[in-house]
Amino acid sequence: MKNTWSVDEWSAGQRLDIFLAEQIPDLTRSALAKKIKNGEFFIDGKKTAVHTFLKAGQKINRRPRTDSPEQQAEKQTRSPMHLPKLEKMVVHQTKDWILINKPAGLLVHPDAKHPDGTLVDILLKKYPSMAKIGEDPQRPGIVHRLDRDVSGLMVVAKTQKAFDDLKQQFAQRKTQKSYIALVHGRPPKEQGEIKFKIARSKSKPRMAARPSHETEGQVAWTHYKVLKTLKNYSLLELDIFSGRTHQIRAHLFAIGCPVVGDTLYTEKNPKKNSLKSQGRIMLQSIKLSFTDPATQEVLHFSIAPDQTFNDLVHKITK
Repeated sequence: MKNTWSVDEWSAGQRLDIFLAEQIPDLTRSALAKKIKNGEFFIDGKKTAVHTFLKAGQKINRRPRTDSPEQQAEKQTRSPMHLPKLEKMVVHQTKDWILINKPAGLLVHPDAKHPDGTLVDILLKKYPSMAKIGEDPQRPGIVHRLDRDVSGLMVVAKTQKAFDDLKQQFAQRKTQKSYIALVHGRPPKEQGEIKFKIARSKSKPRMAARPSHETEGQVAWTHYKVLKTLKNYSLLELDIFSGRTHQIRAHLFAIGCPVVGDTLYTEKNPKKNSLKSQGRIMLQSIKLSFTDPATQEVLHFSIAPDQTFNDLVHKITK
């Protein structure tokens, strides 16, 4: 196997992992990313990172590492990663952006614990040029996010112009986002506002809702409407007018209505958490409106709730 490559002018500006995926077709991008992180690849004699952008004239060398017996045994027992197909997620797209229905369980972008197997990896495999879009090489094209275990509508920029425009729309609250949630218990009203501030919890690895008069935390605003009451559960539609981390989950937990399937924002009550949600959080982004950066037309998109919602509602009511 070839272990040395030169970066020509045509490959300049390309991301290292994408370049290597073209040069070593028998290895997946995920496998290459791990090898880069493990120090197998060098640029001009120096260790490098997965998201390094290449320059013309650089020399890339590979120095394969021999796995220990323990590592070899782990590889043999590890389950292969199965990522969803992009075409099954696409709701609509133009040359500037792509709208997807992200499945529950798919991380949006890499983090310290999950260097690959993300939505970003899926997008870059189809659209390598997106690697240069945005401000963070680990989050190319990402203008907003959904939690890993939350499903639903997400728009991702395919050009820098669209990225700048869409990011500004989200920052200035010019977009509209609606969710559906199956929660434990019943809210205090048929519809209402939750305006607790969101701050990082001092005792647990999660966010916490704080009274609005406190100085700690960021302003957050969630509107809810009860769509259906189901014994000890409620089906809600929610609109958010801010985009804080775990906002909906923290707000609903604060009013005593944690989302079904949420193991982070929950009461440690086996009886209350007995409803099985098929390994996911019962929260989905079902409506998204934004202005097309190219045409300036306001676009409205909606999708039906995942089948899991219907399955659980049927299970509760039967």
